[in-house]
Amino acid sequence: MTAALSVSNLRKVFVTRKNAVIEAIAGVSLEIGESEVVAILGPSGCGKSSLLRILAGLDDEYEGRIDWSLSKAPDDRLLGATVFQADSTMPWMTVEKNLLIGLSGLRLSPAMAEARVRENLALVGLGGFRRAYPHELSGGMRQRVAIARALATHPLLLLMDEPLAALDAQTRIVMQQELITIWQRTHSTVVYVTHDIAEAVTLADRVVVMTSRPGRIKAIRSVPFGRDRDVIALRRAPAFRELEADLWTMVTEEVGSSLTVDA
Repeated sequence: MTAALSVSNLRKVFVTRKNAVIEAIAGVSLEIGESEVVAILGPSGCGKSSLLRILAGLDDEYEGRIDWSLSKAPDDRLLGATVFQADSTMPWMTVEKNLLIGLSGLRLSPAMAEARVRENLALVGLGGFRRAYPHELSGGMRQRVAIARALATHPLLLLMDEPLAALDAQTRIVMQQELITIWQRTHSTVVYVTHDIAEAVTLADRVVVMTSRPGRIKAIRSVPFGRDRDVIALRRAPAFRELEADLWTMVTEEVGSSLTVDA
């Protein structure tokens, strides 16, 4: 498998207003293959989101090295797109225009851009809301707009930080199935941060478990299922439940460690 990116000995330190030094990430090294979906699990405060921000190019104050084999995207795709948990819709733009602004840097004809808007709004269940403004939508619906905006760019690298956390349980399952379908079509390389262990096993090719702060890699587990997955059927499989239990054990250990340190 060709590496899309390699992270070597990454370290991230924050300095508080009282000049206390907090080490968020320590010595993280990881290779992520082209078209691979990697999920990152770990207790709150272990550096998952910090790692994602560094990969997204939103934070360049770190030690270590990141090597990219992804250097240029075709004219009709973005090199990278990011979906964060917080609402990132543009409140003064309609849903349709929120998607179009994400496509503005691509070489797409008006007809192609319209097709992507229509297709991706339908995928997230918002086909009837393209003329609505974000304040007219629920928080979960606004997050679906952000997901559709990122997916519409067909990014080579897709970074997602708890993107489905604001959705209700039923919609979350439907969106997991849709993400699997979309990734099969676009072949994006995906780094997916989540606290939901079942979601990580459902979506990923590999799951990375991080330790409590400072975040290090505790373990990496391969997910033994093909890419053509049925979400409901998959969760009934004994191998799914076995892997989920193994990950629960590791994450629970680290949550306990973080509570002990914080105490």
